[in-house]
Amino acid sequence: MHTNTSGKEVTRSTATPAYIVRRAGVRMTRQRRAVIEVLLKSYDHPTAAQIYERAKELLPGISLATVYNCIESLAAQRLINQLHFDNGPCRFCPNVEPHVHVMDDASNRVLDVQLKEGLTPEDVFELPEGVHIKSMEAYLRGEIPENCLTENKK
Repeated sequence: MHTNTSGKEVTRSTATPAYIVRRAGVRMTRQRRAVIEVLLKSYDHPTAAQIYERAKELLPGISLATVYNCIESLAAQRLINQLHFDNGPCRFCPNVEPHVHVMDDASNRVLDVQLKEGLTPEDVFELPEGVHIKSMEAYLRGEIPENCLTENKK
């Protein structure tokens, strides 16, 4: 969880493009705003091509290269997660809190699953003494009922 300058917690649902750009230490551009707005509104873990198609609706002149540059810089700053599933294209997730992803075997849809409140990755895994987790990138495979995907948007 991040906090803003007034000490309030900032989550995916309360983050703004301006807040994310400030954290990245870059200036706001129309292109960055469009890409970030798409990411913040996307709960389906879009690919770069999907982000590009959605960003074009907000900013028709945006190029695919600009979208790639923007998401790569956000991922490098750990402001979004870049997900690698099997041999498919990378997908992107703006939820940077510790969580795992569940991929539906039939549809390849992806669901964020938070750790139970009060748990940390160290509580879940048998780690050797002295190991400290800084980030977590894990996914599970299975079946996701349709209602889980709509409930996850809250």
